[in-house]
Amino acid sequence: GAVSEKMASHQMLTMLVGEGAKLDVHGCKTVDMASSFGKALLEFTFIVFACITLLLGINAAKSKAAGRVLFPATFVTGISAITYFSMASGGGWVIAPDCRQLFIAHYVDWLIGTPLILICLGVVAGVDKWDMMSVILADVLMVVSLGAGSLTVGNVKWVWWFFGVCWLLYIIFSLGKSWAESAKAKGGQSSSVYSKLAGIIVISWFLYPIVWVFAEGFGNFSVTFEVLIYAILDIISKAIFGLILMSGADTGYESI
Repeated sequence: GAVSEKMASHQMLTMLVGEGAKLDVHGCKTVDMASSFGKALLEFTFIVFACITLLLGINAAKSKAAGRVLFPATFVTGISAITYFSMASGGGWVIAPDCRQLFIAHYVDWLIGTPLILICLGVVAGVDKWDMMSVILADVLMVVSLGAGSLTVGNVKWVWWFFGVCWLLYIIFSLGKSWAESAKAKGGQSSSVYSKLAGIIVISWFLYPIVWVFAEGFGNFSVTFEVLIYAILDIISKAIFGLILMSGADTGYESI
C-alpha cells in the first residue's frame, strides 16, 4: 500500500542521493556520503579502466613506434584503474571541512595522469620539450589549486578555483594554438589525430571546473551525482582518448 510505496521511494532516493553518515569530523553532525549506487559506479569505472589498460598495453607492446605513443596512455588508464579501485574498496577519501565525502584519490589520479595525457598529445604534435614542460607545469598547478580549494571553505576556496581556471585557460590556449600549429607543420596523420585528441581534452577538461563549482564548490550536487559526472568525464578524457590514440595503428604509428 502507501507505506510500501513510501519505503520504495525512500530507498530509491537513498540510492541516488546518498545517506548522511554520522561522523564527528570538523564539527559535522552529518556527512554527505556516496550511496550504494555511487559505490557501484566506482566499481564499474574501475573495471572499464582495467580493461582499457590491458587493451592499450597489448597494443603498445607490438612495436617501438606504437609504444612511444601508447605507453603513456596505458599508464594514464592504469593509474585511473588503481585510484578507482581504492575508492571502490572504501578508501581514497577524507571528510572535507564542508561536511562532504571528498574523494582525494581523484586528485592523485589527475595529478599523475593528466601530465601523461599531455605527453601523449605532445608526442603526436611533435612539440618542443620546453613547450611541453611549461604546459605540464601549468597542469600540475591547476590540479593542486583545485585540490587545495576542495579542502578549504569560504572565500579562499574560490581564490583557489580561480587560480586553477587561469592555469586551465593557459593550457587550452597552448593546445589550440602553438601545439596545433606544430602538429600541422609535422604533416602526415599528426594533424588529424591531434585535432581529435585535443578536441576531447579541451572540452572535457573545461567541464571539470564547472562540475567542481556545483560539487566541491557550492555542494549542490550530491556526492553520488559527483561520482557519476567525474566518472563520465574521466572515461571520456582517458579511456576514449586512449582508444582514439590506439586507432593510429590503422595508419601506422610511424606516420604519427
